Amino acid sequence: MEGPDHPPCSVTSCITCLYGPPTHSLSWVARFAVILFLALVTCLAYGGRKKTDTVYMKNGDKITGELQSLSQGQLFIKPDYTTSSFILDWDKVDHIQSSQEFTIIDPNGVVYPGTISQGPTPDSLAVVNAKTITLPTASVIAIRELGETFWKRMNGNISLGLSVAKSNQQTNLAIQGGLGYQSTQHLFSANVNSQFATQQKVTNTSETNAKTAFYRQLRQSRWYAGGLANFLSSSEQKIAIQSSLGGGLGRLLIFTNRTNLYAVGGLVYTKQVNSSGTISTAPNNSLDAALSVEYSTFRFDAANFNTVVWVYPSLSSPGHFRMTLNQSIYYKLPKNFFVNFSFYDNYDNEPVVGAPQNNLGASTTVGWSFP
Repeated sequence: MEGPDHPPCSVTSCITCLYGPPTHSLSWVARFAVILFLALVTCLAYGGRKKTDTVYMKNGDKITGELQSLSQGQLFIKPDYTTSSFILDWDKVDHIQSSQEFTIIDPNGVVYPGTISQGPTPDSLAVVNAKTITLPTASVIAIRELGETFWKRMNGNISLGLSVAKSNQQTNLAIQGGLGYQSTQHLFSANVNSQFATQQKVTNTSETNAKTAFYRQLRQSRWYAGGLANFLSSSEQKIAIQSSLGGGLGRLLIFTNRTNLYAVGGLVYTKQVNSSGTISTAPNNSLDAALSVEYSTFRFDAANFNTVVWVYPSLSSPGHFRMTLNQSIYYKLPKNFFVNFSFYDNYDNEPVVGAPQNNLGASTTVGWSFP
């Protein structure tokens, strides 16, 4: 932030302004969680649309309510006589009728904005805007509300896990959350995964991994271009804050109602601030390649598996290599709640002196998502 009372900020100083000094990782992560929570509440305050959409099932049933989204083969609709959404199997939906605006996405990642009605042929869907586009129902991979404001286009989730042992006064806390934004051409995502542990007569530990990205679709293709910002803080690896900022290209390799595969390649500038009193074996400033693969597989009313891998081979310091791995398995519960089992691994082949190359952890959290 700049102005009469604020000097120009570097990336590191901006992070410090928002979250506090990097040596107090618990402080800035707690503030990040508060910001995420407030954003979720704000989205809810601005959310809600007319409950006049109608879903016609292949068995003849008809459900009227607020059509919220289609993702992972699951169609979410909330009637006005329930306090939670219904989840319908997309394979068993015949057609949809709605006068409200949505974005519909096909297997190639092409986004079609408009209202939804029955197509001219069986097992088809018509998207009505300036012109009418007909899509086979099997080619509709995602449906999202196209809100009139920024907040109405948001989706998100937050989950918490806590365990306490009285015998050794040990407390473990896990915080996970995410926000996403979808328009006809732009995608934004922000995710944070934090682990904290305290125990009597033992040094407290913390681990935080935050990732943000903003992409623009290129000419209605499977290609996206944009910027990314990834952050890591680890007391175990003696990293106060590690910031990787840059940009790149992404491509949808597989995009179906059962499996997604997405790849990203780009360049980032990495600046690392180590814990006080430590010595680095690698430069604290570097230019790195950034390569990522995200794989998801899911089935209706079953567990969802999601794997995200980021690798950072250094270009300015050949031989230096970093990697982050996040694996999650989650089960949906009623009223948009879910249980999440997650595992992470942060690897650096040239760590800070006295720190391990690998830092692994796992957590179980209970969370809530919207819409």
